[in-house]
Amino acid sequence: MNTKSKQFQIRFNTVSTCDEDRWRLITDGQEILVSNIVIDGHTTTSKDWMQDIKDYKWHVSCEGYVSIENNIAYIVTIKEESVMTRHILKTLSYRVIGTIVTVVAAYSLGMSFEVSSLLGVGELMFKPVLYFFHERVWYKYIRIGSKK
Repeated sequence: MNTKSKQFQIRFNTVSTCDEDRWRLITDGQEILVSNIVIDGHTTTSKDWMQDIKDYKWHVSCEGYVSIENNIAYIVTIKEESVMTRHILKTLSYRVIGTIVTVVAAYSLGMSFEVSSLLGVGELMFKPVLYFFHERVWYKYIRIGSKK
């Protein structure tokens, strides 16, 4: 397996006359013809206008590592970050900013620094839990402009 990940485009070879070269694996301007491609992980698709055939074609892309054995390309894609980890980190960073704003606002409105700090610590304990569950509900149940 290669040590450096690469971006791959996968195309069906429309001029192929046999199973040996029916797939085109394109990376870094090079084309590798293979009989099959096995992708372990995340892929993206795009619908691209092809000027030479005056029509659209679907293309598959992914980023990862490739090994070729018996004329079959095996691609292991780069794992996407954990959704749960993202929600937790987003919650923490948002809360730090929110707590600073609360302490500064309370102090600016005439509260003592001690009371402002206690208010900040109190909200720092409660609001991350509230925000985390709010974020999970949005992620799991609320869709805007898409069908599920």
